[in-house]
Amino acid sequence: MKKIAFLLLLFISNFTFSQTPKEIDSVSMELCDYLKTLSNIKNDTLKITTLYQDKLYPYLGTFEESKIDAAGQRVYYRLQRNCVGFRELLDRLEPPKEKIVRITTKPVTKLNKKQLAEFKKRTQFKYKEFDGSDTYVEMKDNKWTDTFTNNTYSKLTYKWLSDDEFQLTFIESNNETRSNFSFEGDKFNYIVLDIKDDHYLVSVNIEGQNIYEEFKLFFE
Repeated sequence: MKKIAFLLLLFISNFTFSQTPKEIDSVSMELCDYLKTLSNIKNDTLKITTLYQDKLYPYLGTFEESKIDAAGQRVYYRLQRNCVGFRELLDRLEPPKEKIVRITTKPVTKLNKKQLAEFKKRTQFKYKEFDGSDTYVEMKDNKWTDTFTNNTYSKLTYKWLSDDEFQLTFIESNNETRSNFSFEGDKFNYIVLDIKDDHYLVSVNIEGQNIYEEFKLFFE
């Protein structure tokens, strides 16, 4: 999950529209589908510019000038969530500090029941953001709370689906990225795959997608 400089062309319009979650996701999927048609453009900067000019900017032109930036952010972050191709495009334009592993087959844990039980006893974790900064996690009493470096937070609930898999449900966030990336009720499925000296290897899957992304969940 990441934030990069997002420059919008400003439009003057006599029309004002409110964005519903359904509309935002519909627009993001339209952009995702259009991105697939741009495979003949090999230059990624030109590709994302074409995507914005052909699809995003005309949509933003339906908003009053004062609302364009907020509307663009919502679509931009949901496009990241809903479109794997867009996430991969951003990764190429601005590579993350740690390489992201994405697979299409559901991974299988290497841990035994005792090791998984030890994971469940832990309550404090941290993980790396796209830019290398640390986000701290408290996982306790069926509540998962992210605390970011700027002291903002995200609140989710969790439930175990099996010995090695649990599900987060998004509640709320006052963090700009997370509040735009997730809507209330969005679900994320996690599998605890392996343990190393100072971290667990965990996969995350956005419910409804067939992509599994692996990341390191650190402990002390």
